[in-house]
Formats: sequence, C-alpha cells, structure tokens
Amino acid sequence: MHSEQSMQTTVSNVISFDGIGLHSGRFVRVEIHPAAPNSGIQFRRIDITESRQTINAHPDNVEQARLCTRISNEDGVRLETVEHIMAAFAGLGVDNAIVQIDSGEAPILDGSSLPVVEAILRAGITTLPVRRRTLVVTAPVTVEHGGGWAKIEPSNGLEIEAEIDFEDPAIGRQSFHYFHGNGSFARDLASARTFCQMRDVEAMQNAGLALGGSLSNAVVVKDGEILNEGGLRMPREFVRHKILDCLGDLYLLGMMTRGKVTASRPGHAMCAKLIRTLWNSPACYQIIEEGVATDHSDGYALPEVAAAAAV
Repeated sequence: MHSEQSMQTTVSNVISFDGIGLHSGRFVRVEIHPAAPNSGIQFRRIDITESRQTINAHPDNVEQARLCTRISNEDGVRLETVEHIMAAFAGLGVDNAIVQIDSGEAPILDGSSLPVVEAILRAGITTLPVRRRTLVVTAPVTVEHGGGWAKIEPSNGLEIEAEIDFEDPAIGRQSFHYFHGNGSFARDLASARTFCQMRDVEAMQNAGLALGGSLSNAVVVKDGEILNEGGLRMPREFVRHKILDCLGDLYLLGMMTRGKVTASRPGHAMCAKLIRTLWNSPACYQIIEEGVATDHSDGYALPEVAAAAAV
C-alpha cells in the first residue's frame, strides 16, 4: 500500500466478475462489496448455508497447500486460490472488502491479478476516516520448505526479492526485486500470469486438479518453448508472478507489512509457513497505526483525519 496513504480504504461500489476455477473447472461468480473500517478482507461462501460462511483474511485461517492459497474458518469451510484477489487488494491499497463467492475456489480469470485490478479501478476506492494499521517487522524470521527458503527482515518499506530455478530452459533461473509503492504493483506485477510445465498439467489433471487450466489462464512451457500465442507479457514474467503470489499471501496477515522478503524457490506452502511463523513470533514485529506520531510531537496527523471524515 502506498506509503503516502495513512487512512484505511474500501471499494466505492459493488464489483462483479465471473470465470472458471483453475482446479475445479467449475464456473464461479464473485462480488466484491464495500466494507466498514477495521473489518479487513472477508470472504463469504454464499453457496454454503448450513455453517458459517465468512472466512477472514487472517494468518490463523491460512492452511498449507501446494498449488494454491487456501484459507478456512473454524467450521472447516474452505476457500482456495484467493492469492490473485488478495494481491490486487494489497497492490491497490484496499484495506476492507467483503468478497462474496459461490464456490470453494476463486476464478482464475487470465491467471494474473490484472482483471481484478481493472475492476477495482473502475469501481473506485474510497478513503475511510480511520487510520491504517501496518505490521512492522523488527527482527528476522526464516523458514524452509521443499528445498527452498524464505526470510522476512526489517525494512523501511515493503520489498520482495525472489529467485526461481526451473530445469525447463523456457523458465530457467531468474530473479526480480520488487519495491512496493508509487504504482509499482500495476506496473511490475499485476499482469504476470501463473505458469506451469506441460507435463505438470497432465499429471495434475490425472489427479483431478487443474481441470480449468488452459492457455487462456496460464503460461505453459514445454521443452524450452512457450506454448502461448504471443509469448510472454513482460521480461521475467515467471518470477514476477511468484512475487505477485507472495504479495497476496503476505496480505493474509490482515494488514500491510513493512519488511523485506527474500525467497529462493518460493511457493504457496512456503509463504503460508512464513506468515504463520511470523505471526506466531510477536517479538519479531510490532503493529502500528500509520501517520500517528511515535514521539511527543503533538500529533501532526489530526488535520488529515478531519479532512478524511469530511469526505
């Protein structure tokens, strides 16, 4: 979220879109509604009536999953593949929203966050008269998973540096260092698509997964060749998408983070492990209100509060 914005936000109008679930192959409808201050991002499974529908974006609700980001509530109600929607909220600085969804999986759309970003920008973003909270990392936390590792450590802003290494030469080894703010999400990450190797698609579909996967919602590579017509959208699209996923997963902390993430071979399971480990290490972070003076210098932020309240 942009460093200049110290007040909370929500979407200005209801946003509707639909598409296919990547793993289920089923048609899914989504509505994003404005929400009150301090309510955070709430997902509601409107296809479920017999138990609690709402799953809050919160580290206690994150489950470790290999091929997507999965959250669940105390009733065991689950929702998968929320990472691209969460990345759009994080990238545009949306603090509060209610996401109604009629399936156990969010639609994959074009495999990136771009359709969600464009829909939010069309609807508009409203500033709310309540200060934004930020999780500030004060000491390093490191996790390992599946041959890779990830670390989050103190930084003046949010930055994510990642490296990936795939045997297929169409992907190979690549790295990217993302600095969050000043429109960088829309410019550097939003349109980067999810990707896979052709042999993995076949294996996943044989296992009943990726039933909705196609060249219209993923970059597919085979033996050094990109199978999608038109090729890549940007240089190093593969590692940029991994960082997009990481940003969305990080936002499941329930607020924006100020810290630097460094990751080697990142994936959803590792990101889930990182945010849960961080959240359960309260000595390694503090939660602050943006724009509130930390010394005794007479609360310079009051005029901004009054201005926001008058909007």
